[in-house]
Formats: sequence, C-alpha cells, structure tokens
Amino acid sequence: MNFKFIVSISALLASQVAIATDWPRFLGPNGNGIVKNDPQLRLDWKTNPPKTAWTYQAGKGCSSFAISNGKVLTLGNQDGQDTLWCLDTLNGDLIWKHSYDEPLAAKYYTGGSSSTPTIDGKHVYSVSKSGKLFCLDLDSGNVLWQKDYVKDFNGRKGGWGWAASPVVSDDLLFIDPGAKDGALVALDKKTGDLKWKAGNDEPGYATPILYEHEGRKSLALFHKKGLVGYSLKRPGDTNFRFSWRTSYGANASNPHYHNGTFYISSGYGSGYAVIDIASDEPEIIHRDRKLILKVQTSLKIGNRIIAHYGGDGKPGDLVAMNIETGDILWEAKMPGDLGNLIAIGDNLINLADSGHIILGKDTGNQFQEISRHKILSGTSWAPPAYANGRLYIRNNQGEAICLNVSTE
Repeated sequence: MNFKFIVSISALLASQVAIATDWPRFLGPNGNGIVKNDPQLRLDWKTNPPKTAWTYQAGKGCSSFAISNGKVLTLGNQDGQDTLWCLDTLNGDLIWKHSYDEPLAAKYYTGGSSSTPTIDGKHVYSVSKSGKLFCLDLDSGNVLWQKDYVKDFNGRKGGWGWAASPVVSDDLLFIDPGAKDGALVALDKKTGDLKWKAGNDEPGYATPILYEHEGRKSLALFHKKGLVGYSLKRPGDTNFRFSWRTSYGANASNPHYHNGTFYISSGYGSGYAVIDIASDEPEIIHRDRKLILKVQTSLKIGNRIIAHYGGDGKPGDLVAMNIETGDILWEAKMPGDLGNLIAIGDNLINLADSGHIILGKDTGNQFQEISRHKILSGTSWAPPAYANGRLYIRNNQGEAICLNVSTE
C-alpha cells in the first residue's frame, strides 16, 4: 500500500478525533453549558434550517441528554415507569434501555423525570425523582450497583422530587440526598460505597457545581434554603453558607463562581444576587428581583452572565449582564416565557420553552440573531445538548429530536 496514502488516512482520522466532542453530563463536559468552537457546526440556519436526523418518544419529563462514544442517553416516564434510554446518535436506534417503577408525579406541570444522566468512562449514573440511584454499564445497560436516597441515606425529598444530576470528580460521585446527617454525599464511583458526607440542608433542584477558590477544590450546592460551599480538601467542612429563601424552596437554576463571588437566581420574585464569599457569612454585592431564573439555566462567559430570564407567567428577554457590576449590556426579545442556553465557541443557542431554537452571537453590545425556527410543540424545559455536529432537544411531553447541524 502507498505510504503517503496511509499517512494521509492516519492524518484524517487523527483530525476527526481531535475535533470530535462529547457532551457526557448535564450542561456538557464542564458542567457550564459551554464548549469550544466546533468546525463541524454550520451557521447558515437562516437559508438552510437544521435538518431532523431522527425523533424518539422518550416519555414525559425534562431530563436533558448525555452523549459519549456514539451513544445518547435521556430519561422519560411512561405508564408509571421511568426508562433510561440509550440510543445511537447516528440514527436514533435503541441500543438498550433500563426501566423501573416510578410515579409520574405531575405536580403543576407534566411531571416525569427531572435529572440528566451522567456518563463517566464506561459508567452511567442516573437518579429518579423518588431518589433511585443507578450505576450502569454504558455498553450493555447492565446495573452495576444501585442505591436509594431515602433508604440508604435518610434523604428528604422536596416537593418536586430530586432533580440534581450526579456529578463525578476524580474517584468520587457526588449526590444530594438532603439528609439531616448528609445533605451532600460522596460515594466511590466504582462501587457506590460511602466515602464521606456533610451538611444537613434539605435539597434544592440544581446540580452541584465544582469550583476552586483560593487554591481549594470545592463544591457548591444550591439547597432549598440557600447556597453552601463544601470543601473537597477537608471533606465534611463548609467554606461558606448563604441563606436564600424562595417560595416552595424552588432553587433550581445553576449558580456560577466568579473571582471570589457567586451568582445565584430563582423565580417567585427572588430574582438574582451576586454574593461575595470571602467571609463565612457572604454579603450581597448587587441584586435585581426582576431578573428571575425559575427552571432555566444561564451561562457565564468571561465576566458576563447571559440568560433567557422569565417565568412566573411573565415573558422574559435574553439578557447579558456584567457579573461584577450588574450593568445590563444588552437585551433581546425572545419567544416564550423562558429558555435554556448553551454556547459553542462564540455561538449562542437558545431553546425557548415555546419550542423555538434561536441561533446568534454576543457581539459585545448586542445580540446578533442569525435565525430562529419553531421545532418543538408543547413546553420545553430541558437544556439542549450538542456533540459532533448534532443538536439534541426535547419537550416535557417526551418528544426527543436530533437535529443535524453539521457542515459535513
């Protein structure tokens, strides 16, 4: 065989590996909804709208997607059962599924699964609204071990059940059963054995956030009644505690760490606040009760917070804010009441709860919209996910769609 041919094929394969991206957990590989620019992502949506590659009926819920090694996973509820679906990213064919009894629990919304699966290597971690935690083999779907938040950890379930996705750091799996003797629990990710636990707060609905402050590896949890920072260097110790009371304990939106401060936001008139965590009792730096994030996520890009604010029956806008000063940098009208954002390089993709997908860029002083398309019916609360030129979206009623947005 021609040597130059072999070299060229090797170079091509290497380049494909180099630009390939996975989205293995809630809000992507870094848990912040942001990945680097991907040359596979095409931007001519206005003249060439995203193409539907496949659709799947996944069951009711607002679980997002985890994507790795050609597999995409999501949760849904049908006929009194939760099902963790593992589908082929190329064609949506079923690879395996794992089902178990679970109530729909449709309390003021469609109900169904709330958390997003987490993929770590060959392991998948998934938790139900009633606190059933599973570790499964990614290739086969076989259950490797399982726990129960109530029976094993004395967990206290909130009004809408557990929604936080499990988070992996090094050899540990972090979960939030919200027990009096363990609001945060660290398990051996391979065996499920208890390593340590800390705190006594009841659970909120936001996924834990890993951060580093003054050289200390830490984890923040947005509990029912406030934000708490836990030390990972001194297991069991807390770095700070900030009280944040929201109606119904509905603290669900992802916090952001920025240079010794935290950004948090909730609905029901709470709005947002940026707090200084330099002391054990953090103080508010600035706050606005009108900018609410009820169930939606936000992005922190540099010193900017970008989010589709809204909820509580009030339509919102896409807003960029300076996290350090609270200055509003730009606002853009959006369809629906609220939405969930991700960023691929300098490209913003917003999935509004109306089922519209909006593509655009933050130019510094305005949002430059490229296109918007109505893709889904019903209500959409799950953040989109992206990997390798494909965008994954779903609605609360269970329709999951894979959109081909690749240049290839």
